[in-house]
Amino acid sequence: MSKVRPTLINARPGTPCMRNGTAYLMILNAVEQQKGLIHGQLETAEGDYCAIGSYFHVNERTSLPDELIDEVAAVNDSMPQLTPVQRKKRMMQWLKWKLADLGMAGYHRRKKQ
Repeated sequence: MSKVRPTLINARPGTPCMRNGTAYLMILNAVEQQKGLIHGQLETAEGDYCAIGSYFHVNERTSLPDELIDEVAAVNDSMPQLTPVQRKKRMMQWLKWKLADLGMAGYHRRKKQ
């Protein structure tokens, strides 16, 4: 069970569990679809989401490992002073960095000239 997003429920046995680069890429794709990201909770009654909430809104028939959920949620919540749009931009930067760190093609940092 996630410590940072305790409102999440455990997936049913047999639910596909995304891991590593695939999970981060799917989270990035879900975050890109949002106007902005909220802080400190999975979702609001108005239909706004954090990074993990965005993932589950788009990919409701999959699951993620608890450690990955807590890592992404902790990064999302580490910026309480930012606006939702700024938080989305920073989360996208971090997710792209994470994908590059995992060696995913197309996400390597460009060398400064």
